[in-house]
Amino acid sequence: MIKLVEAIHPKYRTAVLIAAWCALRRGEIAGLLVSDVDLAAGTITVRKNRVELLKGGTAFDGDPKTEAGRRTIAIPPHVVPLVRLHLAEFAGSERLFVSRDGTALRGNTLYQAFKRARAAAKLEHLTFHDLRHTGQTLAAQAGATLADLMRRLGHASMVAAKRYLHVVDGRDAEIAKALSDLAEHGDAAKLPRSITMRS
Repeated sequence: MIKLVEAIHPKYRTAVLIAAWCALRRGEIAGLLVSDVDLAAGTITVRKNRVELLKGGTAFDGDPKTEAGRRTIAIPPHVVPLVRLHLAEFAGSERLFVSRDGTALRGNTLYQAFKRARAAAKLEHLTFHDLRHTGQTLAAQAGATLADLMRRLGHASMVAAKRYLHVVDGRDAEIAKALSDLAEHGDAAKLPRSITMRS
């Protein structure tokens, strides 16, 4: 992933990091506002999903598909400085990610930047959505339970809700910290014992 992050235009680098470490969808990333980022708390709140219709090129901010899609996610601490840098250098006045003309970021703009970067990094097989799967896998390696993953990724499932009745408050911040530990060590075996698999 390092090669991909280094290869992509700096303006879109944080989008890749948020997709991979926070497991956001491309439409969720494009729909983020500056006000959705709380650097003091180290969180990103997903309130909208940027929708682009194939016919006519119409784009608008829609609601997430489910109520679970509205969520606040702890940013892994090692990613926070990069989000701060993005806010200072690349964000728009209202939107976290903008196109060159300052308007809302188009999904295709991000995709084309990603496509060029993955070619440069020799990762042609990688899709942008694969970054979200990477985030899910990394969180699981960091000790997230299925309930934690459902909350972090914005998934809703009646079957899972019956088996996993609640998520302990503060677990998402623990998971984010463990993700940074994983990034630092590069080895899930070196994660702190305070993060364990539990159902």
